[in-house]
Amino acid sequence: MSVAVKMRPIEIAIRSGSKRRLFLVSEEKARAIETLLTDTPASKGSEYIDIGEVFPDLNNPEKLPAITFRGIRAKTGLTQKEVAERLAITQAEVSKIENGKRSIGKALAKRIEKEFKIDYRRFL
Repeated sequence: MSVAVKMRPIEIAIRSGSKRRLFLVSEEKARAIETLLTDTPASKGSEYIDIGEVFPDLNNPEKLPAITFRGIRAKTGLTQKEVAERLAITQAEVSKIENGKRSIGKALAKRIEKEFKIDYRRFL
């Protein structure tokens, strides 16, 4: 019998001037990020690395809704199934949204806003 296990997310803070963004990622992804940062040539001669070099999707406006949606789930510590239940969609749809394979329409964006208190326009 298989059992689903929730992993404790690891916090990664990124500063840009006076702004600070916090990301919660799995240990596996945190180790991958650490490897990327350690192996990046800029890390050997400089203390700072442009985030766009490490995470090119952050500079792609078409992928921001999916990244934001995935971030909501990570921040709240919910599973895809739990998010699906709260938004009245299937777990498969949650997965497609997070991977950028399904767009978020206005009706779903408004449900996300109501459920997670995030402006619906970030998903359109």
